[in-house]
Amino acid sequence: MKNFYLFSLLFLFQSFFGQVDEKDLKNMNYRELNSLYFDVEDNRTMQLKIAQEYVKKARKENSQINIARGYYLYSLLDRLKNKEKSISYLDSVIKYSYNSNDKYYPIAAYNEKAYLYTQLSNYEATIDNFLKAEKYAKKKNNLDAYYEVRYQIAVFKSEDLGEIEEALELYLECKNYYQKKDTKGEYYERPYQRILFAIADVYKTKNKLDSASYYNKMGYKEANTTGNQKMKYLFVLNEGATHLLKGHYKVALDSVNKAYNVIKKNDDIIGELACYYYIGKCYEELKKEDLAVDYYKKVDSLYSLNNYITPEFIGGYHFLVSYYKEKDDKTNQLLYLNTILKIENTLQKGYKKWNKLLKDKYDIPHKVEDKENIISELKSGKKINYLIMLILLLTVVVTLFFGIRQSRLKKTYKERFENLVNENTLKTIDEEIDANKSSVLPNNIDIGVADDIVEMILKALKSFEKTKGYLIATINIQNLAQEFNTNSKYLSVVINAKKGKSFTQYINDLRIENIINELKVNKNLRKYTMSAIAEEAGFNTAESFSKAFSKKTGLKPSYFVKELNEL
Repeated sequence: MKNFYLFSLLFLFQSFFGQVDEKDLKNMNYRELNSLYFDVEDNRTMQLKIAQEYVKKARKENSQINIARGYYLYSLLDRLKNKEKSISYLDSVIKYSYNSNDKYYPIAAYNEKAYLYTQLSNYEATIDNFLKAEKYAKKKNNLDAYYEVRYQIAVFKSEDLGEIEEALELYLECKNYYQKKDTKGEYYERPYQRILFAIADVYKTKNKLDSASYYNKMGYKEANTTGNQKMKYLFVLNEGATHLLKGHYKVALDSVNKAYNVIKKNDDIIGELACYYYIGKCYEELKKEDLAVDYYKKVDSLYSLNNYITPEFIGGYHFLVSYYKEKDDKTNQLLYLNTILKIENTLQKGYKKWNKLLKDKYDIPHKVEDKENIISELKSGKKINYLIMLILLLTVVVTLFFGIRQSRLKKTYKERFENLVNENTLKTIDEEIDANKSSVLPNNIDIGVADDIVEMILKALKSFEKTKGYLIATINIQNLAQEFNTNSKYLSVVINAKKGKSFTQYINDLRIENIINELKVNKNLRKYTMSAIAEEAGFNTAESFSKAFSKKTGLKPSYFVKELNEL
């Protein structure tokens, strides 16, 4: 979920409270005009007069930088309903501030343009403006502005391009920068809390739900301490979405509804969109289909109104298509199929790799075919020919698909087998994790366990691996924690953070590595039944052994043994 874009200037000025008559505007200084502009944000007419007075005053004094600031105020007035006009004002901001030594302009203008171009699905222009903002921040050696740009680029990568691994790298980089600042102070509290939210959101997307909850709780605590109600309830919303993925649907509903009441008051359109989607998804999972339909339609209404949506929230349209298909309501089925096609085509026009974002059960050609066939049915009602042609076509396609797939699988399996056999020994767990560090939390992230306890557990795990304690079939996290003189929660957290795996995956990988090496050197072991080999490996059943073996190597154990015997 994309959190609401925060203007980079909002935290530059102290609020100027009190009611001011229009005739007093010309007697105010720039700081007072700017503060009043944000104090009367519900009064667009008054904001327009303030912006006009700001620019008029700046032109009279021939102050180029203040002319730029005045045009920035103009741009904010049109950013929701007339994005093109807002962009034209931002071009004026850049024009009048480009050669200034101002700390925030024209960087803020480039950032805002990038955001608006994202809303317009002009991703080439988005990237271009982000790069200009970053380049200018580097030129001015402005680290605060530089990391603001890095954050915005990460949001774009994560929410609009689906490059969550690259986005996480940038988020962590920004987090390291802001952690060295006064994150409880007014200047840095907002950017720091946004970063915590973004990291939690990425972990949620990666389905690392414990890590997502960890950062949601951390962010909630920070927002609560600084009194930032808006961010506080964005963390409540994100934790609700995390509970949804955990299958805690009633808890998720409660959290999302609490967040919605605050988000609605703040006119956070993207937050509101997320609330509708998550509530709809909860009702879908609870089998309350009619309620799910109501909320997915609210998602569609917001999309229709603002012409903006992120891939995360498209799933509701697929539910609507299926729902109306079961109802034999082809008119609505066609309506939502058209909407899906419109969204996907818009996304794909903006970025060559857009298909990475939309891994759902319908690909675009399939949706086009469905659309054309539904139109045909609505017009003629002739279904029999359609079914015969579709079955024939599917038969040909499926036959070709499985033929090609089978050929490729054989080649892939052979290559995997040869790679396993040609290795002198399978990599240890630690070596494997070092080779794929993207799955392990960086060392500088606090995992909530004291360093001395972490070190003790890691030493115990090393001894455990060396003595092959994992071969005991009844091993579980509780008795292993007791053996290590610690608790199961600490052991689970350390294995997750330092080994990059769940406890079960960690144990299974050790067992598979060991049995592979045993099978390679022990010909007699290869003669055993799969159940017997599974028992030797430490598994209770052949089924659980086969599943773990396939997950680790990409091969079935029976295939591996067969190929070994043929060498």
